[in-house]
Amino acid sequence: MQRTLLTVFVLTGLAFAPAQAQQTDAVNPTATPDPAGLTEPVATLEPAGDLSGEAAETETAAINLPPPILDPAFGAYQRGYYLEAFGLALEKAEQGDAPSQTLLGQILYQGEGMEKNYRQAADWFRLAAKSGDPQAKFALGMMHLRGHGVLPDKAIAAQMFREAGQTGHADALYNLALLFLEGEAVERNVGVAAAYLRRAALAGHAQAQYALGGAFDEGAGVARDESVAAEWYQKAAEQGLADAQIELATMLFEGRGIDPDQEAAAAWFLRAANAGNPVAQSRIARLMATGSGTERNQIEAGKWHLISRRSGLEDTWLTDWFKDLTDDEKSTAFDLSQGWQ
Repeated sequence: MQRTLLTVFVLTGLAFAPAQAQQTDAVNPTATPDPAGLTEPVATLEPAGDLSGEAAETETAAINLPPPILDPAFGAYQRGYYLEAFGLALEKAEQGDAPSQTLLGQILYQGEGMEKNYRQAADWFRLAAKSGDPQAKFALGMMHLRGHGVLPDKAIAAQMFREAGQTGHADALYNLALLFLEGEAVERNVGVAAAYLRRAALAGHAQAQYALGGAFDEGAGVARDESVAAEWYQKAAEQGLADAQIELATMLFEGRGIDPDQEAAAAWFLRAANAGNPVAQSRIARLMATGSGTERNQIEAGKWHLISRRSGLEDTWLTDWFKDLTDDEKSTAFDLSQGWQ
């Protein structure tokens, strides 16, 4: 699935992370065996290009953030008692507690238990950011990107991401990398983008791991290395990122950058298909239709073909293949596809 690294920016967009959820914990897959026993990405790997200036400031920054200390307001928030959380946080926020101010901003921004109010959310985020809260800086940066409650300003967003990233905030590092790929608020620099992606990826950010895999796959900002690309794709795939699962499955099937393993490839395609990815659904349909890497199963193949078509994905080969099935096979595959969610 070849695409430029900039396409990763277009496809993934810029996501707002909930308060006190700055990093993503790795998820070990239980339904799918280890596809190929890949080794850990090399921690000392340095991206190609100039790492001075923009990227150098995060070179020695801590990557792993300490777990948040759960107080009553955050406890109520996590249980879904948003009005109670708001009241508990407000008292501490008015006394200058930055995490409580950030929580108020989060509740107002999301409209949880009350109407959304971007301007008030921005006010609370701004107060918390002045006190150095990295999540507030990240959130304020996102608001400046979107023009929610503040004037849209990507330069301010980049500065907020930069400051939050110095604490190891993975989402901030990832989004800062995307801005360096885009090249509007800051001068486009693929090498610097790769450096920020690496830091976010080391912190466990799935989208950053996928994007970094793409950088090594293409040699964008780093020396091209398909084996390292496969390692990062697997990291993201293990966290459930369907795009990474498809990339890893494709490399396993082709034996590109990794030992060929069609059974493992089929397992990853099936996992992404079950998650609702139309591309994976179409590919596992082909594998099941031909018995490549998995048991040949015409009805299951037909089911996945029909599901992928329902999402608007056309595959001429599968369409022609499906026509040759018996009426009973077509009918059973159709019924299964209708019952799938």
